[in-house]
Amino acid sequence: MNIIEIIKTKMAGEKTEVMKTLEATPIFSGLTDLELKKIEIITHERVYARDEIVFHENEPGAGLYIVCAGEIRLTKMKTGCSDVTITTLKNGEFFGELALLDEAPRSANAIAITRTKILGFYRPDFMSLLAREPKLGSKVLLKLAVILAERLRTTTTSSIQGASGNAD
Repeated sequence: MNIIEIIKTKMAGEKTEVMKTLEATPIFSGLTDLELKKIEIITHERVYARDEIVFHENEPGAGLYIVCAGEIRLTKMKTGCSDVTITTLKNGEFFGELALLDEAPRSANAIAITRTKILGFYRPDFMSLLAREPKLGSKVLLKLAVILAERLRTTTTSSIQGASGNAD
């Protein structure tokens, strides 16, 4: 059996848990099983203990994370205060997606609330995917752009509503 046949045989099996997680994540939804398998190969699973830091605010961004099991709290330092919780993320939710586009400093801290399993998809792997598999990389990039656009619209709407409420 040559290498191509071996790969096809491995790829033809049932979906793994990682593939199911990726498929349920908006940035990877709509990809074929073969495309999901290619993404799975370059993802990294990691388990964090309760209260363990995933990343710190202001450190360079490395990649996107998907919560597979457990919970993650995103916090932000406020001047003269302790951390303020921005949101809590649960199974299937993702965070850190801006790091796929640039290596700007993280805008928040990410901390495991409970024992938490996450799946990491890192920028260097994504850049390599874009070079090796431009069609697949472009699909992921377009989904990322749509998600970021939706989040920007939501933030803009909230800012406008907040500004209107402060004018009274």
